[in-house]
Order: sequence, then C-alpha cells, then structure tokens
Amino acid sequence: MSGNKKNFYGGLDEGEQLKKAKGIALRLLALRPRSCKEVSGKLVQKGFLPSVIENVVVYLIDYGYLNDQKFAQALAVHLLENKKFGFARIGATLKERGLSPELAKATISHLQQNYSEEKTALQIMKRRFSNFNALRATPKDKNRIIQFLRRRGFSWETISDVLMI
Repeated sequence: MSGNKKNFYGGLDEGEQLKKAKGIALRLLALRPRSCKEVSGKLVQKGFLPSVIENVVVYLIDYGYLNDQKFAQALAVHLLENKKFGFARIGATLKERGLSPELAKATISHLQQNYSEEKTALQIMKRRFSNFNALRATPKDKNRIIQFLRRRGFSWETISDVLMI
C-alpha cells in the first residue's frame, strides 16, 4: 500500500465514495465547526470526485451540520472575546476560512452593533501593558503598543482613542 489516500478514494465507485466522504466530513465537524469551503477543501485533498463533494456539502447543509452564517458569527465572537482581535483582523480571518467577503462584512457590521472595539483594546492593553501610563510614555513605548494593536486588527481611530493621542 502506497499510503496515498488520494488514489485510494479515487478508485471507489461513486456510492462508496459518498459514504466515505460523509463519514470523513462528519468526523471533521465533530472536531470543530468549519465553513463549507473548509469541508470541501479537505474532501478535495482526500481525492473525492467533485460530484461527491457537492452532494456531501448539500447533505450537511440540509441537515444543519454546515451553516456558514452561524459559523461566521460564532468564530467572530470567539475571536473578539477570547483572542481580543480587532474588527479588521476578524474580517481577514473570516475570509481566510473561506467565507465570502459579503458574509464577512455583514458579520463585522453585526459585531460593531453589539461590541465595542475600544473596550476590547482597553482590556488587552490592561492585560498586556499593565504599567502603561499614556502621560509618561515615551514615543518608543507608544509606538510598540500601536504596532501591537495594529497587528491585532484594531483601527487607527480605536488606537488613538485608547492611547489618548
């Protein structure tokens, strides 16, 4: 046996591939929620036929196992509350996970209505830079914090408000 699963699944008839692909997709979703594109990509890597992949994705959507909108919302809230990312970084992460730019934009606008980016930036500053004093900080210290917050995806407006620049 060569160890190359791509050829293994490609040799099965379509009915057997469908059965195997559903099992693999369900195991993937048992580990963590995923987008439709992530599931499709994993099945492509395994060497399943495009028609089989499409059928599996439709099956998972029909039975409620895949829902990109719920996935985007849950991931965005997780990144905001637990990872303390800004809206720009959250939007980029959603797109990296295979969600459409329109869905990412809608998810971010929903977050902006319910969450304060400033509050999140203040929380992470207090945790990471507990001794920071804006009045006594050197330009080098401020620049270090600015770069840190930019990497986290916070807007310049939020950073300037938090640092009182």
